[in-house]
Amino acid sequence: MSVFQDITFSHKGKDYKIKSNQVMKLIAMIEDVITLQELTTQPRLSRLAEAYTVALNYAGAELSIDEVYASLFGDGGQERISASITNLVMMMLPPDSYNPENNGGKPEAVAD
Repeated sequence: MSVFQDITFSHKGKDYKIKSNQVMKLIAMIEDVITLQELTTQPRLSRLAEAYTVALNYAGAELSIDEVYASLFGDGGQERISASITNLVMMMLPPDSYNPENNGGKPEAVAD
């Protein structure tokens, strides 16, 4: 049983899926490129593209970093940059850490 959920990454209108029991291995591979902290503090676009390429290729795509990097520019590029960051960050966080049905992953308050 995994603490993660199945993940779907998209690139140019095509979806790529990763099973929940494969997410932790992917996180380790992504962190070889960029850490969660770096992702949340204005990452370099080359690192973002490399990390997203790792995720997409892990899920079965056959893309080069150049293709992913180029997609971050031009019309809609800023939205793709934001979406890429959000997708990677959300994938790297265990759902219990942000799931509102589970009190955001925080322990219940202890009464005095």
